[in-house]
Amino acid sequence: MGDRIPHVTAILGFLWLTAAGANGPKFYPDDPLWRDPETQDASSIKELPISEQYDFVENSFLGAGDETDQPALNTNTVDEVPDSSWFTNRVGRNRWTVDQIVRGPDTSSGPTGPWTVVSGKTEGLSPGFTLRDSTDSLYFVKFDPPSNPEMASGAEVISTKFFHAFGYHVPENYITSIRREELVLTQASEREDEDGHEHRMRPQDLDALLKKVSRNEDGSYRVLASKALPGTPVGRFRYHGTRPDDPNDIFPHEHRRELRGLRVFAAWLNHDDSRSINTFDTLVEEGGRKLVRHHLLDFGSTLGSGSVQAQSTRAGNEFLWERRPTLITMLTFGFYVRPWIKVDYPDIPAVGRIEAEYFQPDDWKPEYPNAAFGNARPEDRFWAARIIAAIPEQAIGAVIETARYTDPAATPYLRKILTERRRKILVAYLNGTSPVVDPSLSASGELTFGNAAEEANVATPAERYTIQWSALDNNTGVLSSVGAEQSVTERRAQAPHAVLSGSHGYIAAQVRAFHPDHPAWSQPLMVYFRRTGSGWPLVGLERNR
Repeated sequence: MGDRIPHVTAILGFLWLTAAGANGPKFYPDDPLWRDPETQDASSIKELPISEQYDFVENSFLGAGDETDQPALNTNTVDEVPDSSWFTNRVGRNRWTVDQIVRGPDTSSGPTGPWTVVSGKTEGLSPGFTLRDSTDSLYFVKFDPPSNPEMASGAEVISTKFFHAFGYHVPENYITSIRREELVLTQASEREDEDGHEHRMRPQDLDALLKKVSRNEDGSYRVLASKALPGTPVGRFRYHGTRPDDPNDIFPHEHRRELRGLRVFAAWLNHDDSRSINTFDTLVEEGGRKLVRHHLLDFGSTLGSGSVQAQSTRAGNEFLWERRPTLITMLTFGFYVRPWIKVDYPDIPAVGRIEAEYFQPDDWKPEYPNAAFGNARPEDRFWAARIIAAIPEQAIGAVIETARYTDPAATPYLRKILTERRRKILVAYLNGTSPVVDPSLSASGELTFGNAAEEANVATPAERYTIQWSALDNNTGVLSSVGAEQSVTERRAQAPHAVLSGSHGYIAAQVRAFHPDHPAWSQPLMVYFRRTGSGWPLVGLERNR
C-alpha cells in the first residue's frame, strides 16, 4: 500500500492541474511564475530510507516510473523551470561570471584545523571521517585512493561547482590537507566496523584508517571536506513518483524537467552514479514554514574517477546489467568484445578514465536505468544543453584548476575532454528541436528572437524562418490566424497592423526555422505576448506541443 500512495498523490495532483487548465484562462495575471508556490508546511515528514539494493532491482528489473511521452509537468508558461526546493536558476538565466561559477556553493575559504573526530569508518573500500573543525562546523571527510592520488577529491570539487552552476542544491565541498597530529580523539569519538556496529575510536583505529589512503610527500593527507547540509536529514528521493508525506511534492519525479535534464549534465561530467543513494533531503525552515530541500551529493564517481579507483571502462557505456550484450556474450562463449573495452585512455592517475572520442551523448548511460532520464524529451534535453552552453569555455578551465592537480598533464587533458564532450552535447541537443529562443515583441510590433544552435556555434545560419500570427482568446485558448504566413531570412519580423491594432489582449506567433541539415528545427514554436500599457511582454512559449 505504501508504494501506491505516491502514485495516487501524483495522479490527483496532475488531475487537479489539468482541470484547472481546462476550466480557467490560458494565462493568469502573474504568469510566468518564476518561483514554485510551495506553500504547505512539511513538518510532519519522516525520514525515508531507500535501500541501495532494492533501488537497483526496482529500476533494472521492475520498470520503476512511468515511461510516457508526457511533457514535463513543472515548467512555467514560458517553458522554463521555476525556482523551488529542487532547483534554483543560476547560470542558465542570469549569465554568471567565471568567478561566480568557480566559487560555486562555497561560503568560506574552507575548514581549518585542529579537527575533532566525531566518527570514522575504518572498514570497507572507502574509509572516511566525520570531523568538526576549529569553528565547530561539521564536515564529512573523504580521502583519495593510494592508486590515484588527487583523483576522487578533484572530481568531486569540480563536479560540485558545475552542478551548482546548473542550478542544483549541493553541499560545500573543499579540498584541504590534514595532518595526523591535527586529529583529536575524544571520549565520544566513534568508529563503525564492517557490520555497522559502533565502537569507541582509539589511536590505533585512526592509524589503521590512514594507512589505507593516499598520503602527500610532506606527510599530510589531501582530503575532500564536505560541509554538513543545513536542516534535519529526512532521507533521499527517488527518480520516480512522489513523497507521500511531503505536501509540496505534487509532480511525479520522472516528469520534473530538472531531473529529466539531469541526464544531459550527468553525461557531460560522466556522473554515472546518478541514483537515489546519491541524493539527500533535508527539512529546512523558509518563510516561517518547514520545507523539504532536495540535494545532489557525492560526486566522487564523476569524470574519470570511480571514487576508490579509476572509473571502469564500462561506466557511461553500459548499465550494470543489460540483456542484449549479456546474451551475446553467452552465445559467443565470451568471445564478443564490447567496443568500449577497446577505448584507450592516457595514464594520468589524478584524472582516471574519461574520454571524448568514443563518447556519444545519446548513448551515454548511468549505472542502471533512471525513470526521469528515460522520460526526457527533446525540449528537456534542449533546456539542459542551453544551460551548458551558458558556461563560458574559460570557466571550464578555471573550475578544473580548483582541483589543484600536481600532475602537469591533468588539467590540460581534462579541459580538452570536457570541452569536446560539451561540443558534442550542444551539437546533439541544440539541434534536436526548434532552436528559436528569447522571443521579444517591441511596442511597435517588431518580433526578434535568437537561435541557440547558431549562438553556440554548432550550426550554420538557418535558410529561413516562417511566422504565422494569431489573436488569442485567453478565456477559451482559441487562436484566430491574422494575415498570411511571413517568410524571413533574418531573426526579426513585423507583426501585422491588424493584430496589433485590434482589441486583442493576447497575440501569438508560430515560428518555424528551416535548415537542410537539421530537420528538427522546423518543429513549431508557439510564443504568446500580453498587451500592456507599455508594450507586449512575453507570457508564454510552447516547444514541441
